[in-house]
Amino acid sequence: MKRMAIILCIFLIITVINSAVAEKARGISSDAASAYHFSHLKQHLFASDLHGTGNYLKVREQPKPSNVFGHLEQADQFILLDLKNGYAKVVVTKSADTSPDSWVGLTGWVDADYLDCGCSDAQYSSSSPLSATGVLDSTEIPEGATGAYRFCSGAGAWRTELTLLPSGLFFGNFTDSDMGDDGATYPNGTQYFCDFSGQFNDWQPINGYSGTLTLAALTPYEAQDHLKDGIRYIASEPYSLENCTTFIL
Repeated sequence: MKRMAIILCIFLIITVINSAVAEKARGISSDAASAYHFSHLKQHLFASDLHGTGNYLKVREQPKPSNVFGHLEQADQFILLDLKNGYAKVVVTKSADTSPDSWVGLTGWVDADYLDCGCSDAQYSSSSPLSATGVLDSTEIPEGATGAYRFCSGAGAWRTELTLLPSGLFFGNFTDSDMGDDGATYPNGTQYFCDFSGQFNDWQPINGYSGTLTLAALTPYEAQDHLKDGIRYIASEPYSLENCTTFIL
């Protein structure tokens, strides 16, 4: 009986390990194939049409062997932000219910060999640039105007932060802390929060250093009120974005 239990445990361990190991995209088995795949992924920059080839893909702080602070799951949705040294920088825009170690806004570097696209074999093998199919709508953001923006004030340190990409796509979050609003189950106060993404279009220059953008889409991600570490978290709206259509950059 004891021997059978040991054999069963070993079998279960092997099964779990095998199920957790992801296969590389497109059957990559050589450095040349890996380099070609990395080059192809450049056609998917700022797009949301990629997926992980397996579960529990390591998300690292740097595009090299470095600290792992999260994991990407097959069911997660994300945007490809950058490519460097064989790694792909992604931001998670939808974390599946089955993903225990990822969250909306998780941003880091994943081994690019384990990300794949929906291209057919012919599209994947072609050296011609992909059409706009499957790639996010874009606008022309002036060089140097992309990056992180912050709108903030108040004793509670409320802030709305967003990162603007060259395509006009943006993602960000809103937080507002009220440490005086506490209770028996949340002694460390209350925090309002919202994660979101969206798209700016129609860049219209005003002069040499400013212009207008039109908000074409804004998606606050679904979230639930919850308690964590003695803080009550309340799902909110993306303050300063929710009722506006035209922005001056």
